[in-house]
Amino acid sequence: MTLQDLQQRQIWTRTARLGKAGGRVLTSPVAVFTLALIARLRVLSELLPAHTSSGFYRYNEPSHIAWALASGFGYSAPWPNTPVLPTAQQPPIYPMLVAAIFKLAGPYSYLSLWIALGLNAVLSALTGVLILRIGRREFGTLAGVLAAWMWSCWLYEAAVAIRLWESTIAALLLMFGLLMLPALANSLRPLYWILFGALVAVAALTNTTLLSVFPFFWLTLWLLYRRRRQSCARMLFASLAICALVLLPWTIRNYVVFHRLFPVRDNFGLELWVGVELGSGKPGAPMTRLFPRDFPLSNPTEYNRLGEIAFMDSRLQMAKQYIRQDPGEYLRLVVIRCLKFWRDPPDTPWLAISGLAWLGAILALARKHLDALPYVMVLVNFPLVYYITHTFPTYRHPIEPVMLLLAAYSVVACGKTMVRKAGV
Repeated sequence: MTLQDLQQRQIWTRTARLGKAGGRVLTSPVAVFTLALIARLRVLSELLPAHTSSGFYRYNEPSHIAWALASGFGYSAPWPNTPVLPTAQQPPIYPMLVAAIFKLAGPYSYLSLWIALGLNAVLSALTGVLILRIGRREFGTLAGVLAAWMWSCWLYEAAVAIRLWESTIAALLLMFGLLMLPALANSLRPLYWILFGALVAVAALTNTTLLSVFPFFWLTLWLLYRRRRQSCARMLFASLAICALVLLPWTIRNYVVFHRLFPVRDNFGLELWVGVELGSGKPGAPMTRLFPRDFPLSNPTEYNRLGEIAFMDSRLQMAKQYIRQDPGEYLRLVVIRCLKFWRDPPDTPWLAISGLAWLGAILALARKHLDALPYVMVLVNFPLVYYITHTFPTYRHPIEPVMLLLAAYSVVACGKTMVRKAGV
């Protein structure tokens, strides 16, 4: 062996070692978590000093409810300049969490905001780890790594994750649900099914829209067991019962306070009215304002006069009247909201990512069949209420981990197909 051959072998050996080390970093949950946390703390350190009040507290319903809780007024007052009276405008878990932070560090304090948003940063970084784990398990290592690192490095996701809102926790809970599915599909141990039922209830009490998704996880499990000619009926019933049991105290509270039966929140009429009110301007230019003129944050006069339930009912009737008078215009607004949900914010790659996610969902359903159904139903069902009512780009955040996974899967699958064809 010549000296040149020896040097060449040493170069290849070092390159192989570096490649293995790089591969270990890319597939490392610790690396994904660390980078995601650094990105979120960086964004937090840049945004928080300049926008403490205007950017985080001013229009934030959970923090105002948290103030009422921490001040001893109970779960009430989602908006400023309104009576401190009971509310069901928000699901309870996130406002209660913020209230605990307010108790610890003071209502509306700078320290409280750092603690709350720092917690969001940690939970969002943990979501990146779940993306990596679920992606490698369901869609292959390359797709899982691609999705996890995009979640961790993309500053858009970092900025959305640190909002003073429940969407970060909702994204994490949805991923935990997906993480649990294989264990449930292969075991009838009661503990797994009870924990899953409790998880669904906690998710609903965090982000009520998730109730449109989790029932299809139960359906998938029932179909998987039926395909194997087994029955999971008892465990399925137990899981549903635990979910209902965890939801029951909040439902009873709402009935006792408002004399109206609604499991979690009472704001559907308000959200429907917001959508038609903001979209009732000139055709082609819908949703140009942040809030309608009589929205309690803009002008609380009507809310104060009527009270919460009557105000919500009146807005529902106004929205229904608008829809009956001009169903064609309402349908146009629904179509526009469909596009906005998958595209916005403008000048970002979300339309392309959404297209790739839908392609990934189709490929996964074709190749994995029932195993892919939960991921597909996340894309299908979660946005429905926002098509009907109104949408902002941040509403999509709870399902963006699933979107990134499916988009990465479609990119990897198409890439492998192209490589195979080129090789032929």
